Amino acid sequence: MKLGGLIPALITPLDRNGEVNFPELRKLVRVLLEEGADGFYVTGSTGECFLLTDEERIRIVAAVAEEVNGRVPVIAHVGKIGAAQAARLAKEAERAGADAVSSVPPFYYDFRFEEIVRYYEAVTEAVSLPMVVYNYPKFSGVTITADNLGMIMKRCRVSGLKYTDMNLYELEKIRVRYPDIWLLFGRDEALLSALPLGVDGAVGSTYNIMLKKYKRLWTAYLTGNLEEAEAIQHEACRVIDQLMGFRDISAEKYLLGRKGIWAGDCRAPFKPLTAEDKRLLDETGGLE
Repeated sequence: MKLGGLIPALITPLDRNGEVNFPELRKLVRVLLEEGADGFYVTGSTGECFLLTDEERIRIVAAVAEEVNGRVPVIAHVGKIGAAQAARLAKEAERAGADAVSSVPPFYYDFRFEEIVRYYEAVTEAVSLPMVVYNYPKFSGVTITADNLGMIMKRCRVSGLKYTDMNLYELEKIRVRYPDIWLLFGRDEALLSALPLGVDGAVGSTYNIMLKKYKRLWTAYLTGNLEEAEAIQHEACRVIDQLMGFRDISAEKYLLGRKGIWAGDCRAPFKPLTAEDKRLLDETGGLE
C-alpha cells in the first residue's frame, strides 16, 4: 500500500437526532470514489473525532472500509489524550478494516516531547498497521518538526506524516531528511505551494465538496500546466474564503446537499447554522 494523491478528510454525517447517519456516510464515500478519491482519512478533525464515542469511531471506520472494499486506503485517526486509550482504539480500527492509523500528539497537559514519543510507541506497538503522525499545531498545541519527528521515528514504526501547517520551510526540511515517508499536506488553501516540495499527496477537508476541482489542479500541476493549476488554486481559495465566514465543517456539511447528501449539523457545543447562514451559503459558487 502507498498513501498519496488526494484523500478527503471525511465528514461524519449526522441525522436529525445527532446520531451518525450511516446510509449518508456510505453514500458520501461512493460519491467521492466516483469523483476520484485516492483514499479516506476517517474520524479526524473534519469528522468531529473528539465529539464521537469510541464505538462510533470504530463503526465509522468499519462502514467506510466495507464501502471502499479495498479500492483505496482507509486511514483511521485514533487520537486520544491517553496512550492506552489510543492503543485500544488503534487495535479496534485494525480489526475494523483500516489500512493505516493516524494520531495527533496527546494534548491539553503540555506533555514533554519524550512523553509524546511514549504515546506513539504505545500506539504503534499495538498494531501491525502503518502509523501516520498528524501534525496540526493550531489545534493540538504541539509542532512536529524535522528534528523531533526523528525522535519519534527512532523508537516507533512511522510510515507517514500528515502535515497541517503553513510552515513550508519546515515541510521542505522534513521532505529532504525523510525521503521515504509518505508526506501528506493538510492545508487545502496552499496545496499548489506544497506540491513542488515533493509531497506524496494531501488530506483535505474541502475535498468533501470540491474534490473534482482539486483533481483538476493536481492533474494540471503534474502535466506542467502551471497557469491552469494556479487559476484553480485561486478559485478554491475564494470558496474557502466564503466558508471561513461560518464554522467551516458546518458549512461543508450543508453544501454536501448539492451532491444529494444530507449531513446534518455538527454536534454540540457547535452552533447549528441559522436560516440566514444557509441562505448565504446557497450563494456559494465555484465548487466544481
